[in-house]
Amino acid sequence: KRMKKILLLLPVFFLCISANAQKFIQIEDKAFNFGAKVGVNSTFPIVNSLTIDDVKAENIRLQYKVGYQASVFCRINIDRFFIQPDLSWYHTKGDILFSMPQNTESNLADSNTPETDLLQLKTTSLEMPVMIGYYLVKEGPYALSMMVGPKVKYNYKVRYTTHFSEVTNEYINDSTPFELGIATGLGVSIWRLFFEFTYEFGLNKVESDFKDKSSQNPIERNISIDKRTNMMSFSLGFLF
Repeated sequence: KRMKKILLLLPVFFLCISANAQKFIQIEDKAFNFGAKVGVNSTFPIVNSLTIDDVKAENIRLQYKVGYQASVFCRINIDRFFIQPDLSWYHTKGDILFSMPQNTESNLADSNTPETDLLQLKTTSLEMPVMIGYYLVKEGPYALSMMVGPKVKYNYKVRYTTHFSEVTNEYINDSTPFELGIATGLGVSIWRLFFEFTYEFGLNKVESDFKDKSSQNPIERNISIDKRTNMMSFSLGFLF
């Protein structure tokens, strides 16, 4: 009998727990929230031209690498809409594969000469996107939102490393260009945890001139690159 009573009371017990849990994770509408997020990114810039010592590179190909990022933000809520300015720190990496015309010619005479040269790119930047979002779904603790907005980027540290026939050079640029882009994304929330996917495309071309970091290197080259930003990022965050 006692066991039957326990079995009869179990459904009531779980219903009470479920109701209390639902009440606990229910998000109250606030006019203002702030939050933080961390994530990874993958950049594959659109390279319009690459010039080394006034010689234009050929057969340009891209290989993406995983970078990382961190952001703090605030969110102003207006019914189903929200405005979200971010302050973000990004570290991005990528490889550019290419061949020089003189290398292509030498390959006809010497098949042992490598056909492909490598340019490694590392950029550290501060970014400030201002996203305008809309909740497609906003039911209880669950939400699905879409966002779009402009982004301003300040590249405060840019490093290129080249590998020409086993000779490695590191390049730096004196300029720290600003970039302007447009970002769009989707966000999925469960209670105050959320997951975001964002795609960013650069609106302006960025032309950068680089000089060899080591003046003692016997082979000194100058690099000029014309490109646009093209990046995807994934992040996990918490909304306070």
